[in-house]
Amino acid sequence: MRPMFVVPLPVAGDALLDQIRRRLRDPKARIEGAMLSAGAELTTVRAEQHFWSPYLSVEVARGDDDAWTLCGRFAPEPNVWILFLGIYGILGMACLGALMFGLSQWMAGESPWALAGVPAALALVAFTYGAAFIGQGLGAEDMYRLRSFIDDCIEAAQQPPEVSDAQG
Repeated sequence: MRPMFVVPLPVAGDALLDQIRRRLRDPKARIEGAMLSAGAELTTVRAEQHFWSPYLSVEVARGDDDAWTLCGRFAPEPNVWILFLGIYGILGMACLGALMFGLSQWMAGESPWALAGVPAALALVAFTYGAAFIGQGLGAEDMYRLRSFIDDCIEAAQQPPEVSDAQG
């Protein structure tokens, strides 16, 4: 449910992280975030965020062959993510409760009407799962903006540092 991508880096991870840090400081940037020791948490600026706006977690790592890779994972805002997990938890407990109560009714020779709660809970789980994909569709533009930001940072990190023309 959380889209992920892996990019082999043509530059050192530290150079990319420095470039991300520099671009996040730009007052015109439409991306904001927090830098971590080996990555960053990025999102769109608060003024442009919606309920469905994604977060992008990126991490750089050096492999055994000394090659750097960037791993990125899109996720909903943490509050939305917790909401979805809570809904799944409540529906899972409701399904289990309906199953246990319905089986108890059946074993007691009564009409197991509580078993109707099992398919109802499963239908709500499927609806919630579908809502996650609807949210991804609504946040596609933001996901594109975040991914483009990372791609631009990778490209900028490959450029040689600008040389000042100042004479001493």
